[in-house]
Amino acid sequence: MANYACISIGINRYQFLQPLNYGQADAWALQQFLVEQANLPASDCLLLTDTSPPLDRQSTYPNRETIWRCLETTHQNSPTNGMNSLSKNWRWFFFSGYGVCWEGVDYLMPIDANPHDIPGTGIPMRSLLNSLKQQSHDNLLLLLDINRSPGVPTGTLAGAETVELARQMGMAVILSAQLDQFSHEAAALGNGLFTATLLEALRYHQTGITLAELEQYLRDRLPELSQHHWRPIQTPLIIIPSEDTRQHLILPAALNSLSNEKTAAAIASTLSSGTNANIGEVYGEGSNNGATAPVEDTPSVSTGRQPVTSLIPASPSTLHYRPLSLMSVSSSSQEQDKQDGDRKQWWQQWRFWVGGAALVLALLIAAVGIRNRYLWREQQATQPTETEKLLTEEGMAARVGKSQSSPTPDASPTAPPTVVSVNPSPAASPTPQPEQPATATPTSQPERLQANQTALAKAKGLIQPNQASLFSQAIAQARTIKPGEPLYEQAQQDINRWSQVILDLAEGRAKQGNFQGAIAAARLVPQDNPSVYTKAQQSINRWTIQSKQQQQNQALLQSAKQQLRRNQASSYNRAIATLRKVPVGQPGYAEAQQLTAQWSRQIYLIANSRAWRGNFQQAVQTAALVPPNTPSYEAAQKAIAQWKQGSGGAGE
Repeated sequence: MANYACISIGINRYQFLQPLNYGQADAWALQQFLVEQANLPASDCLLLTDTSPPLDRQSTYPNRETIWRCLETTHQNSPTNGMNSLSKNWRWFFFSGYGVCWEGVDYLMPIDANPHDIPGTGIPMRSLLNSLKQQSHDNLLLLLDINRSPGVPTGTLAGAETVELARQMGMAVILSAQLDQFSHEAAALGNGLFTATLLEALRYHQTGITLAELEQYLRDRLPELSQHHWRPIQTPLIIIPSEDTRQHLILPAALNSLSNEKTAAAIASTLSSGTNANIGEVYGEGSNNGATAPVEDTPSVSTGRQPVTSLIPASPSTLHYRPLSLMSVSSSSQEQDKQDGDRKQWWQQWRFWVGGAALVLALLIAAVGIRNRYLWREQQATQPTETEKLLTEEGMAARVGKSQSSPTPDASPTAPPTVVSVNPSPAASPTPQPEQPATATPTSQPERLQANQTALAKAKGLIQPNQASLFSQAIAQARTIKPGEPLYEQAQQDINRWSQVILDLAEGRAKQGNFQGAIAAARLVPQDNPSVYTKAQQSINRWTIQSKQQQQNQALLQSAKQQLRRNQASSYNRAIATLRKVPVGQPGYAEAQQLTAQWSRQIYLIANSRAWRGNFQQAVQTAALVPPNTPSYEAAQKAIAQWKQGSGGAGE
């Protein structure tokens, strides 16, 4: 594979872990920004996602093998080989997926990572940083969105070792959350909160962003965005190796830096020759790919500035600005042409405004004439003349006469009055009536808009953190906005976001062991968003089982506690036997283990107190009641051996 200024990895569908929603979208969005807005050639940005296409007949599927192969290949062809330290570029490594700490070692989890074999399937952070560090003398920026909720089933949250390694190696690292926080996603954004904030910062500062500016933006905006989308507070963890590094421009630089010189020279020659070339085409010449023009083919242009890239504007909106070095090309003849052009431009503008004013006046006169004609016709239609009334009455009388007598050929002369009365002229027909609903529509639309704005404001006013029922009421209020009405799309976005918040609240209650509360909250998730609703139903089924297990295990815990008798070691032994009926991994197991350790310690203390009184035989019998596989078992066995020898000393 070629060499890369940025490696962007995003994973959604893990093979052995719960899928993520926007890991792939995060990596793709960053890569698109660098290519489309930072003008980095696509060949300099490597994208590894679930569905990214192969590159140079090599897979970009983000498994462990592919990621290592990309890093090793990049090491063989560094972009700054032969460049001095003053010419350092920045290179980025972005990862959006799971991370885990196992036995004090941080791992990134590729798409094929197995939580039951983390060392064998994960990517150790130390090895990753060493590989990136050894590739070149470039400055490195690692952007890691890894502290995912609910996280990997085994291990703990990653980050502690990564922070320490970054400080030791002098690398800039940005973690999406603090070590005690989780990283969250938002359906309304279509990205993770961290990546959405990162993209905001890059678009705001464009190509002139420094590490200090990125740090400040992330620290201010990410917690604010978390609150806005009803997620727990998320604050980035940022490691910056030095104050000097803090002021560096950090966007990855294109590997074809000489093409920038060619671009600047092409613009200079275009302006000096007086041609009316398209400047956008000149800029596009060096940004479509990673090829570099030979130095000897590049005309030398003295810019007066050290960085050649300063000739290239930060955005298309600034293309009208000419560098100072190119302004010297203008001559006196060009100045004269400019003055003539200004006079011609003034005359054209004057003709344009006069002609425009005349056209507007003519349109106004025509509109007034048409309106008056329409009103006159309307009055004529609504007020028939006396002649029309008489004709109508005569025609009706003739029609009645014909219906009472048998029709004969002689009666045909009476037909013309009948025709006049039955088919009146267009001027006499009341045509304006069908246009009445059209006049009412514009007035109802603003009223509907105002009503829907009030409904949404009322819905948002109902919301309070940690109250799932209030979110449900807000959703019901937002549902009053029907399809096709103003603000319907906004209402649907709010409903989807609030549905996800209800599910998040339910999951939080379940983690605390409040399964009944979790089920009650999950049942409030509406069917408007099928994916969220499906997750809620699956969670309800799982929590229903866990709730029954919790009730059964709580009964065992309560029974064990009721068996205890003060200073009676055998009662503690029987209670521990009851606790061991709680299955591993079920609700209440952690409490059972805690009580087992506590009560086994109590048995040992009772035995120890009897030994102090000289009752060694009774002390031995009591210590023998300490169950195996408990924290006090080893100490009890040592004490038993000591007491059997009749020693007067007590155990530990």
